[in-house]
Amino acid sequence: MRFVLQRYKMRDTHYDLHIHSDCSDGAASVHEIASRANTLNLETIALADHFWPSLGSRQGGENIIMSRRREIEIAGSEYPALEVLDCTEVDIQSDGSLAPVAGGLGQFDLIIGSFHWASDSTQWASTLSKVVKKRQFDILGHWDGFLSSYREEDGDIAARVLAEAGVAIELNEKYMSEHTGFFEQAEDYDCIFTLGSDSHSLDTIGQLDNGRKMAADFSLRVVDPAYFLKQRK
Repeated sequence: MRFVLQRYKMRDTHYDLHIHSDCSDGAASVHEIASRANTLNLETIALADHFWPSLGSRQGGENIIMSRRREIEIAGSEYPALEVLDCTEVDIQSDGSLAPVAGGLGQFDLIIGSFHWASDSTQWASTLSKVVKKRQFDILGHWDGFLSSYREEDGDIAARVLAEAGVAIELNEKYMSEHTGFFEQAEDYDCIFTLGSDSHSLDTIGQLDNGRKMAADFSLRVVDPAYFLKQRK
């Protein structure tokens, strides 16, 4: 797969790096998701389910992870033109750590770290500064989805630490970014971005129009899936 890192221009995006299946809080099976993505001519999807104890997970831990992995392998065989990444979305906890996952984080192709608790931007930036230093995740999911307030000085701290760690900032279709001034700060630090639908149902897979428009409007530096896979080699 070709490695891409460029200023975004409005174009087709043939990937969706944030989809939930019925292995966590999504409505569709891995097979149904892969079939739908193949119909949409997507090239890569990331199944980013929550696993216990992250919010939205089902109890079962390692058994669910292994069962889903087998389903992903089968889907890859059935749809050879589609790359299905074995990923997870993990809670960023208030102490600046990631919620644990049975079997560890190293087993996944891609890791999304997300806040699922409300905070002001000062606490958000402080927590983010702690967690990114451990370099355990690839993408900051729905970056401002749970922010109760926003200050530019906190955004500056966040942009700097994310850029230094090489963590991508997600343009999430479910949680539209409200604090767009952050994008100018992120550009100053040459932050990278990615796109994800945060789909929990078949009808929203691959829906990235708002993220595409935002990336184009602010000339954001967007990476494709090959960027993350290259970092893990």
